[in-house]
Amino acid sequence: MWNAIFGSATPVNDAANEVTFTINGKTYKAGNGLPEDTSLNTFIRDVASLKGTKFMCAEGGCGACIVSATVEHPVSKERETKAVNSCLVPVFSCHGWEITTIEGIGNRMKGYHQTQAQLAKFNGTQCGYCSPGMVMNMYNLLEGGHAPTMAQIENSFGGNLCRCTGYRPILDAFKALASDATPELKASCVDIEEVYKICKKTGERCSGKCSIPADLPKSVALSTGGANWRKVNSLAELRDALVNVGETPYKLVAGNTAEGVYKSEGIKEYIDVKGVPELRSIDKKPGAITLGGNVTLTEAMNFFASVSENEFKYVNQLATHIDWIANVPVRNAGTLAGNLSIKHAHHEFPSDIFTTFETVGAKLNIMDAVGDVKTVTLADYLVLDMNRKFILSIELSKKGENHRFRSFKITPRAQNAHAYVNAGFCFEFEDTKAWKVVGQPRIVFGGIAPSFTHASNIESYLTGKNLLDSAAISGAFAELGRQLNPDRVLPDATAEYRKNLAQALFYKFLLGLDPSKVSDSQKSGGTNLERPLSTGKQDFDTDKSLYPLNEPIPKIEALAQCSGEAEFVNDIPSVPGEVHAAFVLSTQATGTIANIDPTEALAMPGVVGFFKHTDMVHYNTFTPPDFGYADQEEIFCSGNVKYAGQALGLVVAETRELALKAADKVKVEYKNSTITKPVISMSEVLQNAGSRIHPDDKEEENEDETASHRTKAAKIIKGDFEIPKQYHLTMENQSCLVLPKEDDSFDVFSTTQWIDLGQAVVARCLDIKASKVNMSVRRLGGGYGAKITRPSQLAGACAVASQKLNRAVRMVMPMTANMELAGKRFGLRNEYEVGVDEKGKIEYLQAKFFQDSGCNLNDSPLRSTREHFNNCYDSTKFKVESQQIRTDTASNTWCRAPGTTEGVAFIEEIMERIAGETKLDPLAVRLANLHNNDNPIAEMIAELKRISDFDARRAKVNEFNAANRWKKRGMSLVPMQYPFDFWGNHPAIVSIYQSDGSVAISHGGIEMGQGMNTKVAQVAAHILGVPLDSISVKPSNTLTSANAIVTGGSLGSEAVSYATMQCCKELLKRLQPIKDKMPNASWLELIKNAHGKQIDLVATYMFTPKDNVKRYNIWGAAIAEVEVDILTGEKQILRVDLLEDAGQSMSPMVDIGQIEGAFVMGMGYWLTEELIHDPTTGRLLNTRTWNYKVPGAKDIPADFRVTFRKNAKNPDGVLQSKATGEPPLNLSIVVLFAVSDALRSARKDAAGDDKYHQLKPPATAEHIFLAGLADPKDFKL
Repeated sequence: MWNAIFGSATPVNDAANEVTFTINGKTYKAGNGLPEDTSLNTFIRDVASLKGTKFMCAEGGCGACIVSATVEHPVSKERETKAVNSCLVPVFSCHGWEITTIEGIGNRMKGYHQTQAQLAKFNGTQCGYCSPGMVMNMYNLLEGGHAPTMAQIENSFGGNLCRCTGYRPILDAFKALASDATPELKASCVDIEEVYKICKKTGERCSGKCSIPADLPKSVALSTGGANWRKVNSLAELRDALVNVGETPYKLVAGNTAEGVYKSEGIKEYIDVKGVPELRSIDKKPGAITLGGNVTLTEAMNFFASVSENEFKYVNQLATHIDWIANVPVRNAGTLAGNLSIKHAHHEFPSDIFTTFETVGAKLNIMDAVGDVKTVTLADYLVLDMNRKFILSIELSKKGENHRFRSFKITPRAQNAHAYVNAGFCFEFEDTKAWKVVGQPRIVFGGIAPSFTHASNIESYLTGKNLLDSAAISGAFAELGRQLNPDRVLPDATAEYRKNLAQALFYKFLLGLDPSKVSDSQKSGGTNLERPLSTGKQDFDTDKSLYPLNEPIPKIEALAQCSGEAEFVNDIPSVPGEVHAAFVLSTQATGTIANIDPTEALAMPGVVGFFKHTDMVHYNTFTPPDFGYADQEEIFCSGNVKYAGQALGLVVAETRELALKAADKVKVEYKNSTITKPVISMSEVLQNAGSRIHPDDKEEENEDETASHRTKAAKIIKGDFEIPKQYHLTMENQSCLVLPKEDDSFDVFSTTQWIDLGQAVVARCLDIKASKVNMSVRRLGGGYGAKITRPSQLAGACAVASQKLNRAVRMVMPMTANMELAGKRFGLRNEYEVGVDEKGKIEYLQAKFFQDSGCNLNDSPLRSTREHFNNCYDSTKFKVESQQIRTDTASNTWCRAPGTTEGVAFIEEIMERIAGETKLDPLAVRLANLHNNDNPIAEMIAELKRISDFDARRAKVNEFNAANRWKKRGMSLVPMQYPFDFWGNHPAIVSIYQSDGSVAISHGGIEMGQGMNTKVAQVAAHILGVPLDSISVKPSNTLTSANAIVTGGSLGSEAVSYATMQCCKELLKRLQPIKDKMPNASWLELIKNAHGKQIDLVATYMFTPKDNVKRYNIWGAAIAEVEVDILTGEKQILRVDLLEDAGQSMSPMVDIGQIEGAFVMGMGYWLTEELIHDPTTGRLLNTRTWNYKVPGAKDIPADFRVTFRKNAKNPDGVLQSKATGEPPLNLSIVVLFAVSDALRSARKDAAGDDKYHQLKPPATAEHIFLAGLADPKDFKL
């Protein structure tokens, strides 16, 4: 068999020709019927048909795909359970594994696991798409048999993204299960009876796992047709496999986590090396530590942390550093050799293992195919030919007591991010008083340039010198500055930042070496930011007489979401004959399509078709003018390219993976693309003016009046403020499923917030009546505006393919294509002139807004930007002009709190600038400019200051800044007035069933995590007087909710709740005559009697702005306190206090979740999320979780307090409530201003004055560092 597959002359008789494993106790086998690169995630979902496990990024960066794997350790022979990213694990490497998915730990049939119930109880779900991954990550933390600490739990979710909740309720839910949980958290734990199954095999309690048969062959050799897989279990088998691969492209597979960074192609031989004992062993002897090459990062970290001998004490720092690498599931699978192999193949990769191990002088033992072993340094390893060789082991030597080793890693966010720069410093000293350097030190940097490892010049320079001598320090920085010459490859940070950061890290090492020799003001520079364990507090009132309305309950779908039973579009089961689609996207932003050649793609077995604009014979736009769109955007480009990422065609194939591969094979020829350079930014347009600028609105200016105001102004200030775009990052990517049905109709399942638009686009593309298009939406995995306009493009394209092929067509976009195809939050620029009096009160303000609309002028929120620019201030002297700008980028679209966020940001930046230019307190300037038209902001600010202890904390911040040169803290307070309008038509239908009196509701809104269905159910139960569990909310569809307007703008929950309320009132009205006759009848008796009298138990209602509601204001204010490391640019949010007027909340837990989630999404906008385009092609470069960083679990405020304004019923809203989904995002700019406040102190220390400096958003570590003016000339002890 080996001879047939691998050409070996050495037979291996006990090898299996397929891999065997279990999923939730059921045995599965995988053999030659699957492609060689099939992931475990694909197998779980498409073969085992278990849809609870999700996927999004396909690179181990989001956590949606986490499952549990129990695997035999090749050394101890014990079976160990760990969390893994199923999207990265090849199914052919799962031989002998016991895999547990979300379905395997609990569900509605057998009962829920405590982690599932706990997350649901704490309202730790919103859209629910991330919830199974969150649960499985926590499940694995508990599988060790002992409860982790709260700190361990909080530290373990760096690889799980959530865009909805803001993480706080998730962390609280799981920390309640910790060994050191507070009494309050423990008291809130779910009281759940453990539910056991009886094992069919043993008749005893089932553990949820089934042991792999003892006689299962350990080795595997199989062929998929496209490649060969071999699992080896000894060094002899491994060497034999390497001998026999010949010149065939091969890959050694252990953790396979490198696929999350660099995708491998063309591999024909896969060799699974996880089972080789020698590669997984750890040996500690008196003089050395030896780790097998395949020791996982988690194993290495745990081992290093346990070492206590002084001669090896330095490895504790290695443990600390490894904890900064990737995330728990990646570290569980990824190996030391694997991490180093990435560096070997891609020298630009900032490998933390390479940097730290090279710093401490580790040696690699390299074995070749014949068994010879060569020992090399890590630096030499980079240039070593590794063909048919592997890292056998890594050796670490002992170090004397006068050795000092420290390492650093500076990243875009707190966890799960690769380094801007990482560094290691290892010195031996003659003694620890004079700190004279003995021998040549080791100074290593990563992230500088592919060819740069050691700062060799400074290593030589410092040999023999007293390291803390001022002259030595000065000379060292001069030498280091000369040697560091970083490259610049987009989308990486600038060379200026990385060079200066590298020098600052050396300075941090010096400061931390001997604090007794460092002045008090400088000492803080020697330590890293230390984040406390996060906490949260929520303060709101409820009225029990209204329950279940106003009752703080979890979402009604929470348990279904936490068990993976909640169905999303791509969870809908496949149907016979179904095919999969993938877009072909343009790779250039300008030019004309000369030719599209799909020949190579169509020649691939399993590819069934290719469609382009010529196939759209009836209709080729997804932005019809009768739906209010200014420009008609094409479904498929018909010739003139508008932006890089534009859809050119659609490949259809038997599997999703094949469709994606085939789409890459379609050849596209462009003409004229080199003539016109793409215009990517607004500044390029404004420099040249021309036809790309489109006036939007202008208030007439009275020049005499303006001149008069200028005369009165004590100070005139001119400025500008530009704010960036933001990607929505919904956990569920854009998806669509179209099924042809009888009578030429089509069922369409689309991830859309606007089913009416989708129905119309599909009908027109197919040239059929709208009544033939049946759209249904159960839920979305996040929306935020991304799924208003854009999903109809997918629906139209898939529908045409479905009609032509007469087959069901499914399309699930990968994150990379999703980011390229769809527009983002609009970028905006404000240019203004403002005159103020001595107190900072505005005498006049002229502002001109420029909006980056992308390549089309659709979805513009400029009207909201202008309105919310007024905020809570006297705007009678404001004059605003706005214009749209076309750029060669994707047409931008709605994004959570569209326009309102930018409008508030513009005026609040002006308030900050006024304060900075006039040397006034920013809060005093804001208070001086408040309007007095029924404005409660002054009162709310006073209350917020009181409950947050603002004044005392502000004084402590000032004291801290005066005492510390390199750590700074800042505070800011931002108020908000959010005018809220009702618009559109929102239908609902309520049905009462005579058989048992239960109630079903369908409405025109789209549930996407905002708790709409929960509020609707609470309203119905309250009005009808029935138990909440008798209410069932059905999917939204185009039959019961025909012509429904888009769900967005925080309006949906309010509007459909009103429509539901009216339906219920109508039903009660119909029932009243019977109730009058049967006053003591039960609900069921009442319904039975009504049914017998042919009373209609179904009611419909459509909410419109004509109903009994009025425009109202939502008021709020937020305080943020931050800490910044001036030497790195890192920051942490120490505390946020947020006070919001939520009226009388219909569902307080839901509204708290909305507020926290919106605020944290806004934090990402202002602090971490940056979009970078290729200036030559116009293509978006950071389209992955690898390089687009939204906030993670340890980026949220360490102390997050949300308070609802007391006694604030809203007579103009629905049932006294107010909307909450978007307004808090407007307040999130407070974190940017708090960081600016911290930098003001740093800039004063550096430059001698504290004049106003505008911090460019997003306030990434790079922008903060450069604004902080850290300069090596100031690096003194």
